[in-house]
This record gives sequence, structure tokens and C-alpha cells, in this order.
Amino acid sequence: MSEHSTATNSPKDSSGKLILLYFVMFFGFIATMDGIFVYMAISTQTGVVTDQAYERGLAFNDIVEKAKSQPLLNQTANYESGVLRWKLADDDNNPLTSTIVSARIIRPVQDGYDHDITLEHQGNGIYEVHLNLPLQGRWRAKLISKWDDKQYQSTFEFIK
Repeated sequence: MSEHSTATNSPKDSSGKLILLYFVMFFGFIATMDGIFVYMAISTQTGVVTDQAYERGLAFNDIVEKAKSQPLLNQTANYESGVLRWKLADDDNNPLTSTIVSARIIRPVQDGYDHDITLEHQGNGIYEVHLNLPLQGRWRAKLISKWDDKQYQSTFEFIK
């Protein structure tokens, strides 16, 4: 009598299919996670980019020279209770009372909230403005003072 063998799935055959399934699942998981990360990176980009970055880079030495040629001033800036205050005095500590003071208010982490303002003289070299900032967080004020063909610039960062 001869034994006739029937075709059955041996453990070796099913383990090969299981390993293939694990490989497919692993790479499917990696592709899914990569897709999620790409979507998050694209959808959360704030768009804060330096305008004319190449030209600004070329003019960097000019900016450094302008900074070195600024007049010597004693200045302090602060932000408290919604008021930006900048106190200006010359190097002999005499208050600067006849300057035009402006500022560019910048939201460094999000585009679309930058604006220009003018600070009003309150007396004794103190210039201030009430800021109605729409968002909490970090802000930057680029302060500019002009008088008698002179100009002084400073940057002040604060948190609302």
C-alpha cells in the first residue's frame, strides 16, 4: 500500500506569509507616520520669512557701520501694563525732549501682526504709547529716534 500525501500548509509555509505581512505592516506604518509629519510641517508653517534676504545680507557691513556711528545715548525701554516706554538722555544724562520717536512692533513668531506706531513725549525725555496687542506672547519693538540730523535705533523685546 502506498501512502498518498495530501497538500497541507506546513508551519514553514505560514510563517513565511506572516513575516511578509509584518514587513508590509512595518513599512505601511512608517509611510503613514511620514505622511502625518509632512502634513504637520506644511500646514503649521507660519510664513515668517525675511523679505529681500539676499540684499540685506549684502548690506550687512553698512548696517554695522551705521550702528557704530550712532550717537552715545543713555536709554532704557520697558513694557508694563500695556504701555511701551522709552527713556532717552544724551551721554551727559540730559533728557532728549525734541525727538521724533517711532517704533515698528513685530511679532517674531507669526506673520501678519507687524505695525508702525509713534511714541508721544511725556516730559523729561520719556516717550510712550499704549499698545493694544492682539495676541499674548513674545513681541519686538524696533525703536527709532530722530533729531537734528541724528538718528538712534534700538531693539527691545518683551512679552505681553
